Amino acid sequence: MVTRSQPPAQAGPPDQDGLADALILLAGTADDDSTIGARLGRITQLCADLLDPVAFASVTRQFEGRYSTVAVSSALALAVDEAQYADNAGPCLDALDGGSPTVVPHIDATMSWPGFRDAAYRLGLHSSLSIPLFAGRGLPVAALNLYGHDPAAMAPLSAAVLDAYEESPERLPAGPRGDLGAGAQALVDGIVGAFAVRATIQRAIGMIIAERRTNPDLAYALLRSRAAETTGSLIGVATSLVTEETP
Repeated sequence: MVTRSQPPAQAGPPDQDGLADALILLAGTADDDSTIGARLGRITQLCADLLDPVAFASVTRQFEGRYSTVAVSSALALAVDEAQYADNAGPCLDALDGGSPTVVPHIDATMSWPGFRDAAYRLGLHSSLSIPLFAGRGLPVAALNLYGHDPAAMAPLSAAVLDAYEESPERLPAGPRGDLGAGAQALVDGIVGAFAVRATIQRAIGMIIAERRTNPDLAYALLRSRAAETTGSLIGVATSLVTEETP
């Protein structure tokens, strides 16, 4: 099932900060939370609105072994996604399964995914970037797919996203990077902020493992349960635990 996120009803320029905030909020949301779908839809539409090199954006998820597009900025992007699902191969699947961004700088030159290549070519798409997105558990829950017409315009965005995934949050603070536009900067800042959220949650999970002498899955479940019983915020409870431990 495909859902389309709607643009904001209010007039005015798109909200760059909203994209960064959306990615950070997703990272602090429990994987089974009912708001995950809406959060992914908002991220998709904001990327399409804010990222100048991006023609279409979509989000791929996997349910019971099957891939599907759960949010899309334009129905045209579906053909590119579905060509990958039909072949069970493509950059969005690699990003989701591997947990690292997958960049295709020149789609017409790729030999690995002919179905993806041909579908993209018919739409005049020449470059793509698929980014794994994670929620509270810290594992990828979706792949954000960004498709562009101009490889040269997509290149700085792709390089910045790769840098954000390769560096730790402590070594890559939020802030201006080169000639990135405001939208691309917001995307990178959101990724960096999401990593910081994940680090806090993982630290809290580690504390529960040590205290209860249990495994990561049960520790996460205990943290999730504690959040549901108190503030309802996974990152809020994790932050409280970590703060209490810090002298």
